[in-house]
Amino acid sequence: MYQLSEQNGNKRVSQSNIFVKQCIVDGLFDLMEHKKFDDITITEVIKHAGVSRMGFYRNYNSKEDIIEKYILKCFNETIEEILKHRSLNFSISAIMTTTLEVFQKYVKYIKILLNQNMEMLMLNSYQKAFYELYSSKRPSRLRDYSTRMFIGELFMLEIAWVRNGMIETPKQMAEIYYHILKLRINQQRIDF
Repeated sequence: MYQLSEQNGNKRVSQSNIFVKQCIVDGLFDLMEHKKFDDITITEVIKHAGVSRMGFYRNYNSKEDIIEKYILKCFNETIEEILKHRSLNFSISAIMTTTLEVFQKYVKYIKILLNQNMEMLMLNSYQKAFYELYSSKRPSRLRDYSTRMFIGELFMLEIAWVRNGMIETPKQMAEIYYHILKLRINQQRIDF
């Protein structure tokens, strides 16, 4: 199973710790539905989540850390789904469809983050996840630029999709992305 650094080394995360993490995530997002992120205290998160202070700090360093690790979890699930279901077909459309299908599962919390104007924290979390994925590969300026370009495109596509009401299916969005990409590759003009 593919996993970024959310697991500590080779230790298995216990079921109770997974439950505590989910309570903390749910607690923070519940609070964020009614209160500005900056006005929420760690004590409120702990109380709302029904966990101990020690349970909180065993898993997270800050409120931002909760969100970063939550996005990392979403990213991990995306990679796992791509590897599991698209292993024989690594086309751009298939990868984008899978990515958007997983993204769609987390849209409730994504909307809360957007309502809190937390796009930059989300984008930074995407970047960390992607760079951790590629950290074992030899550094390359081309890989760095292409990764940053892909992250930006993927992130902005997902955000635009949410803000436009997610009318299109993940497959339709992947086809839109692929169509635009083909036009760019063929150096054709894109009418706006």
